[in-house]
Amino acid sequence: MNTPVEPHPTRSARLFALLGAALLGAIVCWGMIFSGNLSGRGAADDFNYHWIAIQQFAQQLPNPDLSDYASATTPGYHLILAIPTRLGLNHQMIQLIASAWTIGLLMLIAWAVSKRFGLGAILITLPMIASMYVFYPGVWLLPDNASWVGVLAILLIALRPNQSWKSWLITSVILIGLVWMRQIHIWIAGVIWLSAWLGSTEQTPSIKALFSDPIERVGRTFIAIACTIPAFMTLAWFVGMWGGLVPPTFQDMHQGPNLATPGYILAQLSILSVFFAPLMWKRLNEIRTTHLRWILLAMFVGLIVGVVPHSSYSYDAGRYSGWWNIINKVPTIADRSPIFIVGSIAGALSLVVWLSLSSVRDAWIWTGLMVAFILAQSANHASWQRYHEPMLLIMIILILSRSELSLQSRRSVLIGSVLLSIMLGAISVMSIINAQPVQ
Repeated sequence: MNTPVEPHPTRSARLFALLGAALLGAIVCWGMIFSGNLSGRGAADDFNYHWIAIQQFAQQLPNPDLSDYASATTPGYHLILAIPTRLGLNHQMIQLIASAWTIGLLMLIAWAVSKRFGLGAILITLPMIASMYVFYPGVWLLPDNASWVGVLAILLIALRPNQSWKSWLITSVILIGLVWMRQIHIWIAGVIWLSAWLGSTEQTPSIKALFSDPIERVGRTFIAIACTIPAFMTLAWFVGMWGGLVPPTFQDMHQGPNLATPGYILAQLSILSVFFAPLMWKRLNEIRTTHLRWILLAMFVGLIVGVVPHSSYSYDAGRYSGWWNIINKVPTIADRSPIFIVGSIAGALSLVVWLSLSSVRDAWIWTGLMVAFILAQSANHASWQRYHEPMLLIMIILILSRSELSLQSRRSVLIGSVLLSIMLGAISVMSIINAQPVQ
């Protein structure tokens, strides 16, 4: 942890980081799979929903009925796993096959981080596997990580300094597969469009010059939009078949909006940011005068999204599980939680600091991503941490891996990642210990 900064880690160091992340993921996920654990939310969702859908498709192959089935997500994940199920593999073997998405997710993000941190990438990506919202889909049959792989792949391409029609075409192809895995992630099409509007690093505008060179920017964005049309047509096909955004069985369960979601996402970001407090505090002191207007604006927005919606614990309103359980233990005022409000403000402030650690182009991408992501998640009735935490972890990890200042604070970043992993891992372990057997 005290090794000097490696501006250009060797290829062997990057490969070892990649393999280390894969090995860690395999040990954790496969260990739980071979234990035969059938308790808790992950196992319940597996056996009561996704395994049923997989078996249904397996029986119906080669002509599965996609008009209604036991999952609120699009059927790509289930269709892929239906093939080995049809061949006679049992549930545990299908779990092992499905864990490949989680291992692939860890490998992809570790490879991206290793470009700057070498072997340190293993520690920086450790919070991903420690989080129950990444760990659970690596053990039980849940489609979450299969879709996060697509989100991460599109994001990494959008963050590249050089953009072209090939970039937008590749991301759009990935987007089609992503829509088949989980329809809500159509939001990341906005990131593809934004990356086209921004262009390369040299073409990236300041805030005042955002609409400069309109003909060139509109032309690039039009190409990017055209590339994403097949993904939207795919989603429209599902919507037409279902008569809604989810299969008929689930159409009374997910309708939003949930106005508490923006503040809740910011509150989660504030909690995750605490573990990088030395770096964050140092950066805040550096920008508190030059970025004062943005700091005040962000805190005002955080206050609004924290105060306006009801933020007490409520099962019926979709405000339960995760950090909502902590909010439930503290008294509320007029159906509003002081913890929620403070967390929303702190999260908005921390977002400004995270953006300030990024290059100009990266900051634009992260801003657009957060806006699109929050809007999409707010359309869901369920304001659940499991829908939000993996994206926030991905953002934090990639910002750390791409920031020059985090390289200068390498020791602090590595320690923060380990401490965050310990906290998330402890929560995961306790959730398993306290879990009830699946009914």
